[in-house]
Amino acid sequence: MKGLLLILISCCFLPASARQLLLNGGFEDENICTEYNVNCAPEAWISNSSGFSNYFKDPNRSHSGAHCMAIEAGHSRKPYQRTFIRSQLLCGLRKGSRYQLRFFVKSPHALLDSVGVYFGSMDPLLERKPVHRLSSSLFAGDNNRFVADSSWQPVTLTYLAKGDESYITLAYFGVNDVTGPTGLDKENHFFIFIDDISLRAENQQEALCDDWQSMQDEIYAENARHEFLQRIIKIKRDRSQGPLILSPMRVSTVDTLTMPDILFVRGKATLEAASFLLLDSFCRQMKDKRIDSLVIDGHADSTGTAAINDSLSLGRAMSTATYLRGCAYFGRVPLLPRGWSARKPVFPNTNEENRRRNRRVELRVYYRE
Repeated sequence: MKGLLLILISCCFLPASARQLLLNGGFEDENICTEYNVNCAPEAWISNSSGFSNYFKDPNRSHSGAHCMAIEAGHSRKPYQRTFIRSQLLCGLRKGSRYQLRFFVKSPHALLDSVGVYFGSMDPLLERKPVHRLSSSLFAGDNNRFVADSSWQPVTLTYLAKGDESYITLAYFGVNDVTGPTGLDKENHFFIFIDDISLRAENQQEALCDDWQSMQDEIYAENARHEFLQRIIKIKRDRSQGPLILSPMRVSTVDTLTMPDILFVRGKATLEAASFLLLDSFCRQMKDKRIDSLVIDGHADSTGTAAINDSLSLGRAMSTATYLRGCAYFGRVPLLPRGWSARKPVFPNTNEENRRRNRRVELRVYYRE
């Protein structure tokens, strides 16, 4: 049909929050440790420190919110006194995919370059090697430059996944021991503070695995800390517990169909008969796809009042949604009709041809790989 525009493209549109692989990266959710029945640690994160000294509840000390954590790079009197913090990922990483890790660090000591990140399939709490014997996957000093002061400083790192990662560990991985006077009054620990950690896929087509919610509940249910935690670690080590295998991130794709203005009755939300052929064809192409949702966006040009354009753009989106509800492959799929009035033109509304092209309905169907 002349003037009929059908565009099918593979692209993506997922909110960044939907791809966040780490829970409680700002440490604001507090864990009620069963051993002492007090809020002594953050949810989802565990330190190998035996005390309360690495979880800080001080808005003046944290980067944002009221909490931050610390790792020890050394001790003034104890050799290789190092601690780490670790968390379980919500989903497994896809082999060969790149992931962006961001966090903030600060320290009164010149140690930030050797802050490292260790990804592994085994819980680092069960590793028999001390933290300084592990091989860091990334260093904060990779492509990041730090100023010589004790202010919060951002770290951005890119990680190429091997495909077997289940845990993330942050620690000081410097080769040399950090010991001797700290230069601080009544302080024996060489602390490095960490806050606001996030891990996301660079490929926006990647989304969280199907079981991420149950995994979140499982991670938050991990309440053992301190002596209780040490007992659990001993039991698991004695049983030689193997690596944790997580469901991998899934790839979501979106197909887009653009319906031009001629498929609607002029100035109305009613579908022309010619649109049925196009929508039926679009429906058939959804066969055998694992569909998550369908977003239907109606658009108008700049002529007419805002009230008229709001009503027309939403009405056309709803008419399209009503028709597609009869498609067998969309029967149980969430449909989201939206009206954008003239707020999202694809061309300047400077002539009739451009205005005609701006009057459209766009359908985006999200489905899994």
